[in-house]
Amino acid sequence: MGIFDTVYFEPPRTCSQCGASISEVQTKAFDPGLREYRVGDVVYGSPMLSGVLGEDLYCPHCNSSKQKIYFSMWHTLLIGVYDSEESAEARVGSVDRAELLDYLVHHQSEALRWHDRFSRLYGELQNFHDYQTGRNSSGATRRENPMFFRIREYVDAEDPLGELVRANKPINPEDETEVSREDEQRDEETG
Repeated sequence: MGIFDTVYFEPPRTCSQCGASISEVQTKAFDPGLREYRVGDVVYGSPMLSGVLGEDLYCPHCNSSKQKIYFSMWHTLLIGVYDSEESAEARVGSVDRAELLDYLVHHQSEALRWHDRFSRLYGELQNFHDYQTGRNSSGATRRENPMFFRIREYVDAEDPLGELVRANKPINPEDETEVSREDEQRDEETG
C-alpha cells in the first residue's frame, strides 16, 4: 500500500455519486512522507516546479473514485485544489506577488509559534530537571528558590512530568491551538 501524504480541502469537495462531503485526499503525487498539506504550503518532493497534478478523489462514504481533482503548483507551493484541469491551469497563471507574501507571512508566523512553544516547554523541562537534580540551588531550599518559580505548581504533583506536559499541550493536536493555564483553570471551575 505504501505511504501517502494528505491534502486537506477548504472548503470540502462533494462526491459526485452520493453527495457526501469529502474533506481530504491521500496522494502519492509528492514525496510520500505522511505529511499533511493545505493550500499555501510548500510541498516536499513535488514532481514539478510549477504546473498541475491530477489525482483520483476517493469517497469514503460510497467507496466511489469516479472523480478527479487537480493540484495547482507554483514553485513547489500548493496554490489551489480544483475540480477541473482548466481551473487549475488558470490558477497557475494568475498567481501574484501579494499572495506569495501572504503565504510567507503565514508560514513565518507558524514557525515562530512552534519555536515559542518548543522554547517554553524546553525551558520548563530544563528547570524541572535542575530542580530534580538539585543543580543551581542557592542556599535557599529548592522550593523557595526563585529560579524554580515557573515550575512550582508542578513539583508537588503526584506526576510532575505529566502535569508539565499537560500544561503545555494544545487544545487540538490537529491544529495545535494553544491552551493557556487560565483557560484550563476556567474550564476546570466551570466543568
